[in-house]
This record gives sequence, C-alpha cells and structure tokens, in this order.
Amino acid sequence: MTTGSILLGVALLILIALFLARPFLERPVGDERRRSSSYQALAARKEALLEQIRELDFDQETGKIPNELYPLQRAQLVSQAAALLQQLDEVATTAQLHLAADADEQIEAAVARLRTQTSAAATSSNGSGGYCPQCGRPTDADDKFCAACGHKLPAKQAV
Repeated sequence: MTTGSILLGVALLILIALFLARPFLERPVGDERRRSSSYQALAARKEALLEQIRELDFDQETGKIPNELYPLQRAQLVSQAAALLQQLDEVATTAQLHLAADADEQIEAAVARLRTQTSAAATSSNGSGGYCPQCGRPTDADDKFCAACGHKLPAKQAV
C-alpha cells in the first residue's frame, strides 16, 4: 500500500467518526424543549394514550391478553384519555381567549387610527364643513343634522 491511500483511508475514518459523533458533540437543545407549549405536550400524551389503546385492542383480538383483564385496562386507558382531552380543551380555550383579546386590541387600535385620520382630514380639507360623528359622511357647514343618518350635528362656534 502506498502512503497516500493510507492517509486517505484515515481521513475518511475521521470524517465518518465526526459525522457519527455530531449528535453527542452538539449542545443539547434544552431551551427549545422547554419552550414547547403545554398544548403540544398534552397533544403528544394524547397520541401516546391512543396508541396504547390501539395496541391493547390488537392484543385482545390476537389473544395475547386474557378476556378478564382487557375491559379493566381499556377502561383505565379511556378514562386517562378523557381527562387528558379535558385538559386539552381548557388549554385551547385559554389560548383562544388570549388570541381573541389580542385581535380585539388590534382592531380597536386600527379604528382609533382611522378616526384620527378622518377627523384630521375633515378639518384640513373641508374647513367649512366636517363629517358626521355617527356615520362619517361629509356634511356642510350649515347642516344641523346628517343627511344620511339624521344624527344631530354639533353646533359650530363662531370664531
């Protein structure tokens, strides 16, 4: 054998060893695991319980489990799954409430921005008139009521 082929073989072995040892050399991803939501953890537990129920049913069909033990074990697994589903519903409901509250806040902020833009545009573009505070339609300076909705307009004060 030549020296070049030996060095090439050693280099390949080192590369293979580094590739196989990579999971052990990297830092554990503990932060990402801790960040996983409780909903995801509960969903994973639910899937595991459902798989256990499926395996138990299969084992009973194939005769691996005595008929006396099957109903007890199945009832226990089903009750655990029901409790877990209730927890999942509670977590999902609280998450939806938080999302709905955030959406409501965003909508209110957008409406407030539009109202300030509308009122600023009304005073700048139509100094003699304005907009109805009820429906937002343009009004003339001498109007006392909105022509669209009938809302009483505020009286203009003379300067």
